[in-house]
Amino acid sequence: MSVEVKNVVKKFGSFTALAGVSLKVESGELVALLGPSGSGKTTLLRTIAGLEFPDNSGEAQVLFYGEDVTQIPASERKAGFAFQHYALFRHMSVFENIAFGLRVRPKMTRPPENEIRARVEKLLKLIQLEPLAKRFPSQLSGGQRQRVALARALAVEPKVLLLDEPFGALDAKVRKDLRRWLRQLHDEIHVTTIFVTHDQEEALEVADRVAILREGRIEQIGTPDEIYDRPASPFVYDFLGNVNLFSGRVKDGAVVIGETEFALSEKTGEVDTDTVAFVRPHDIRITREPAGKKSFPARVLRSNAAGPLANLDLERLDGGGVFSVQLSKEEFQQLQPKAGEPVFVELKNVRVFTEDYSI
Repeated sequence: MSVEVKNVVKKFGSFTALAGVSLKVESGELVALLGPSGSGKTTLLRTIAGLEFPDNSGEAQVLFYGEDVTQIPASERKAGFAFQHYALFRHMSVFENIAFGLRVRPKMTRPPENEIRARVEKLLKLIQLEPLAKRFPSQLSGGQRQRVALARALAVEPKVLLLDEPFGALDAKVRKDLRRWLRQLHDEIHVTTIFVTHDQEEALEVADRVAILREGRIEQIGTPDEIYDRPASPFVYDFLGNVNLFSGRVKDGAVVIGETEFALSEKTGEVDTDTVAFVRPHDIRITREPAGKKSFPARVLRSNAAGPLANLDLERLDGGGVFSVQLSKEEFQQLQPKAGEPVFVELKNVRVFTEDYSI
């Protein structure tokens, strides 16, 4: 185990940012901390970094490779940092920015100059910026600056790399390019990495595992496939992408929505009780003819077929409200639904949860 957090409590006045959080990160693993604003993800990262300290001293622990670093300051934890705002030194070249952490070490622990140069040159090659070594930050794009910031964090050979919204200040296309690059970089260097993001797509694409935080607690942790396909709670299901909520009733291992019965993707212990059914937009099938008792009538309100997927808004004819549907381009072209047109709807991969969840 390279990083372990045990029972950390952190408060800011009357606000509880972390409510007894525990987390284990394996050596060489890339873990994303994902959650809405105020969920505690940045506070957890700062506690791991040594920039914040637990309020429940003596009960909480932060361990790096088995060593208790709970009360050790950030400067002694051997963690590398990269944040949303690059904080590069404007008067220093790319080369000198990367070398900075090595040059400011005490003389006893400072590597010799030839070793510093060799390490920086290796990192420049790794971040694919060798030709720009002599440029200054003002002469770089946002994506290039963020790569320099990451290289600077890696130059000190950290035990753990900590990233707080590293791509948050960049536009969507650059973000996509950089997260692909970060995943490739991690596969090459295998440094244990924990990064904070509020972008669900980013976390699911880049991380080995994702920890979803809510109100100072970890709601679920698992691989991207696990948390997306088998969410542990309504919050996780709703947070990870679009979802439709249908009022219904669990009965005999199925859920009845309106007058139509649908099979559940997972068994539930509830019998003959009111519930809320969760269905993702891409798990809804539209036809012009009813599928026996397995579909209900609806009306097309509007559609948007720009891009690889078509997005539709439909309205239930029984007064059950509006919901969204996603079709592939091919499905949309075959069906060619028009606004105001009646259709029939079949739900797949329907999930219900035993806990209450308001619509």
